[in-house]
Amino acid sequence: MMNILFHTAILTLLITLGGCGSGSTDATTGSTTSTGTMTATTTPTTTTTGTVSSASCSAPLVTIQTGSDASCKGGGTHMYPVGMGAGACHGWRSVDPTGKTHDNSANNIRCNGDGSFSFDQYADSISCNGPLKPTTKTFYPGKCDQDIPPTLYSIPTDLSCCSAPGSSACKTGNPSVSVAGATIYLNNQQCGQ
Repeated sequence: MMNILFHTAILTLLITLGGCGSGSTDATTGSTTSTGTMTATTTPTTTTTGTVSSASCSAPLVTIQTGSDASCKGGGTHMYPVGMGAGACHGWRSVDPTGKTHDNSANNIRCNGDGSFSFDQYADSISCNGPLKPTTKTFYPGKCDQDIPPTLYSIPTDLSCCSAPGSSACKTGNPSVSVAGATIYLNNQQCGQ
């Protein structure tokens, strides 16, 4: 539990302060993954550091803003994909100012019948597995709630893809985290830009 709290605090600090550094990449096989209403096609690309995956991770998005006080202001944002199957895994990797890599991931990402948005978050993993149990997080429209760790506060700023998925207000694109150099993954494949 302390490890989850530590990694969540570091990620939020990076989001709040802007972060620095860059993530690393994984080798791929170039497979195609289809889950629910979202399809991710991986196409290997070669760089000077080797072969990396590049998945199209375009999906309907919801946005959560995290800050360091009960106003939820002044922090960074995370755009989560929705409309995927419960087993689809959204991962993100960031590097803190000391050079330490922080991996996180979420699955069971869902819009709930009461208008809230939930997911199960895994610390120390971009593939929704690992030695630590996931933490279920739920966010309610218009409500700034204390997050985990308790020094963080989060509020949904755009749940249009939950409340009106077929409307023009529902934005579609690649998931993102407002941390410089963050890398986004879908089912352990790096998302293309």
